[in-house]
Formats: sequence, C-alpha cells, structure tokens
Amino acid sequence: MLAGRTVRLGAVDQVNVRVSRHPGVTLFSVLKDVFGGRAHGVPEPWRDTVRRAVPPRTVAAVGPMLASRTCWIPDRLALVDDLGASHMTSLEGELADTDPALLAEEVAAFHSPHPLPPEWRPLLDDPAAFLAAYRDLVGAAWTAFAPLWQQADALLGREVERIGLAAVTGGLDGLLAGLVSEVRYRDGVLHLPYPCPSHLADLGRRPLVLMPMASGYTASMYGADREDALWLGYAVPGLGRIAGRGGQDTGSVTDGLSLVLGPVRAGILRHLPGRPTVSELAHHLHIAVSTATYHCRQLEAAGLLRKDRQGRQVRLLPSERGTALAHLLAAPAPPG
Repeated sequence: MLAGRTVRLGAVDQVNVRVSRHPGVTLFSVLKDVFGGRAHGVPEPWRDTVRRAVPPRTVAAVGPMLASRTCWIPDRLALVDDLGASHMTSLEGELADTDPALLAEEVAAFHSPHPLPPEWRPLLDDPAAFLAAYRDLVGAAWTAFAPLWQQADALLGREVERIGLAAVTGGLDGLLAGLVSEVRYRDGVLHLPYPCPSHLADLGRRPLVLMPMASGYTASMYGADREDALWLGYAVPGLGRIAGRGGQDTGSVTDGLSLVLGPVRAGILRHLPGRPTVSELAHHLHIAVSTATYHCRQLEAAGLLRKDRQGRQVRLLPSERGTALAHLLAAPAPPG
C-alpha cells in the first residue's frame, strides 16, 4: 500500500461511525467548484446563483487557493474545523476569530522546507487582507446558497437514517462501498485519491465521521490527517430531486435493504439466490449491463457477493454475509 494514500479501518463492524449534517463542508465544495475550477458536479443554476452573489474582488484574492490541487488546506479555511457544526453562523464566527498571522504560520510550517506553492503566496504576503476577502466570499456565497441547503434538509435527514440503520445492522461494508466519492472502500481499507505525508495510516480509536454534501453530483472531500477524527464528505443520494434532474426518489424507499444499499444493489442482492449471470441481472432489473457490472463489483468488494465460474459463464451468488444482510433487512424500514 502506498504511504499516505490508504487508511486501514480494521473490522468495520467495530468502527465508531458518526454522521454530521454539516453546512460548511457543503459550502466549501460549492466554492471549489464555482471559483476553484474543481468539478464537484454543482448544478449550473446553483453555480450561477452563487457566482452572481460574490464580489469579483474577493474571487481574485482567494481564487488561487480554491483552485489548489495540493492535498492539504487548513481546516478553518475548509470550514471543517468543528466537525459537529450544524449552523453556518458558528463557522463564520470561527473565521472571524481566526488570527491571520497564526494562519499564515500554519501554512508556511506545513510546506517547509519545500518552496511555497504560488496559490498560497497572497495569504503569506498579506494575511489580514486575504482572510478578510475570504470571509466576505464565504458570507456572500452562503447567503445565496442557504435556501438551496434548506431544500436539501429532507435528503440529509434520510441519509442520517440510512447510515444509522447500516451501523446497527452490520451493513456498513455495503454502505461505504457504495458512496459516491473519490475515496474508495475495499476490504476494510479506504483508498484515498491523493497521497499526502500527513495522512494517518490507521483509523485507530478515531471516529469515522460521514458528511453527506448537498453541493454536487460528484462532490467528494475528506480529511485523514486529524488526530480526533477521520471525516469523509460525499454527494448525498437523491440530489437530483431538488436540482431538477430525474432519478430515484429516495424518499419512497421503505425497505431496509434498499435504504442501506440503494435500490439497484438491493435488487441485485435479492436476485442472487437464483444464481444469475450479469446479463440476466441486467435484463431482470431493466438496467444496462455496464451498470449491473459496476454494482456487482461494489457488492463483491463489500463481501456481499461471490462468483462461481462454470465454463464460459460466471454465475453470481450471495456470500454468507450477503444472505444474512438480506434476511436481516427484509422487513420494511420504519417510516422516516
């Protein structure tokens, strides 16, 4: 395993999983997409709403930092210093209380002894001006985005319910493998997209904080360098319901298996006792073969599916864990 690029979780059923409906991580994802050129799949009308609300002078001052492709950014600037924050007011208060000189020292210390990346030069040249511009940008962007965040409240609540159900029923393997995120989960290990020397290689006693983001269809962020927690931000399922794009109506899902795995993977798991091929699954579920193949790989990675080769055919079967999970969650979930 590449140092700085993986985090070992160990036995996933022993992981202390928490969930945070955190406005800061969603807003920072929006800022990275709109002003940093980092694609998080923010719907174009939302991008226009935020872009029009922010003064160009603030974008010119902090845009290079938002466009940074380095593996690290101070938690205060990423708006995730307090992982349990549920209101943007407290996060804006933290920015207002931040000492510009100390922030500049933190950035310089992290990059030392290597040359400072050019996107951080405005902060070190004039810390007070940089931080003031960033506060203005965050405030203006949140004022514009707050109504969209409120529209996502039901989706976020549903995701909290889904994570809670997975945690108490032994379904975290399947849930983690199915997150829409650049971070990939397989066999008790999180695979990170960017290597960074400050990443901690083992979860240890840290909680895993899941942070669903109502920002974009491909939104993904994480923090693996903190001693108090490992956090993972990912696109909340069902975002298309409030962003004008069609798709599954997660609010209509009433059975526990679909709530934990999603409707497609739940359907696959239910049909595995019949030992189908991938093509047969795709035909029965009315999905593309490529889609069925992708979801089967994720179920296999989570230890819920196994393969049996018979000549030229590959038959799919539920693993012992997959069978147990399907039976455990066969009853309808309680209404949300």
